[in-house]
Amino acid sequence: MEKNILINEQLLKYLLTQTSQKCVGKCMKRFEIAEDKEEIKRHIKELLYESFRDLGDNIINCSKSEKAIHLKNVEEQSKEKHG
Repeated sequence: MEKNILINEQLLKYLLTQTSQKCVGKCMKRFEIAEDKEEIKRHIKELLYESFRDLGDNIINCSKSEKAIHLKNVEEQSKEKHG
């Protein structure tokens, strides 16, 4: 099932800025609380994955509550046309 996302440029910039600022803050905190470099690397890696999952979730959630993002299911749209 293919989906297209149309997003307002200002909202996208806002979401990227918020996500990156939160991620950087969390990463810097790990340097303050951990001493082992391997432990820090594991924490940073997981925080980056988590941040991008959160960003994706935020985009999808915004599409449900705001008119700035529109999700389209191309498969369903095609069925409607040929239906």
